[in-house]
Order: sequence, then structure tokens, then C-alpha cells
Amino acid sequence: MLHFFKRELETLFVHRFSHGTMPFTNVFKNPSFAATSPYIRGTIRENPTFLWASLAVWLFAELSNLHTHIALRNLRPAGSTARAIPRGYGFALVSCPNYFFETVGWTVIAVMTGSYAAWLFLAVSTYQMVVWAVKKHRNYKKEFGKAYPANRKAMFPFIL
Repeated sequence: MLHFFKRELETLFVHRFSHGTMPFTNVFKNPSFAATSPYIRGTIRENPTFLWASLAVWLFAELSNLHTHIALRNLRPAGSTARAIPRGYGFALVSCPNYFFETVGWTVIAVMTGSYAAWLFLAVSTYQMVVWAVKKHRNYKKEFGKAYPANRKAMFPFIL
């Protein structure tokens, strides 16, 4: 829920889209996952060290995702459609670090819960973000030509 709350705040205060992409009603569409589930009880998912480490990685991914959204916002002045080459945190390796960090965050959720629904959501959402990242990467290369960093991948550092 914290992830979606963060996305709602970003939609309201950070992003500069031509139209909204995350309706508030989506906050309430996520399935619940009980701590008493057999996927949790008697597994590593009850281990406090595992939980704290998972939380740390998840928090890193969420804050990194937010950071890249703010960096992208700052590239486009209010009321403008101007685009610039994103640089800095995450952008040295990939064109869409926001999608990469979001995938890391959802991977942590899937690992922590062991939920088949979480793994399915991770697979479907990652596929969709890869499609968007490849398209955005291709557009960046087309728009900026040789000025665009040649060694960047679309979404996954050193891979894709």
C-alpha cells in the first residue's frame, strides 16, 4: 500500500504528464496477504533478519524510483513538452531506471510474501515496463542521436 500511496503523491506533485496515469481508485485494488499464511509460517519469511533486509532493499528501490521520477520531472519545465537527456543516478546505466527500481521493489514483495499473485503481478508488470522502456530507449536514441550515451541499456543494467 505504501508503494501505491507514493505513486499517488507522485502523480499529484511530481509528474508532468499530458494525462493522468494512476487513478486513485487503483490504491484499493491490491490483494491482501495475511501473515498467518502457510507461505509465511515456518519459513524464512518469519525471520526478522530476512524481513529487515527485505524492507531495506524495498525502501532503497522505492526511494530510488522516486528520485528518478523527480529527476525526470526536473528535465521538463512546467507547461513544456521539451525533452533533455536524463543524467545522474541510475541514468548512467539505463534509460529507464524508474522501471528498474520498481521491478526491484516488486521482486522484494514477491520474495517476502511467496504469493503466486505477487509473482504473477511481478511478471506481468515487468513485461509491460520492459515494453515501455524499450520504446522510450529507442525514442531517446532517435531524438538525441549521437549525443545519447551509447552504452546505456533500456531497463536492466548491462542486459536490456
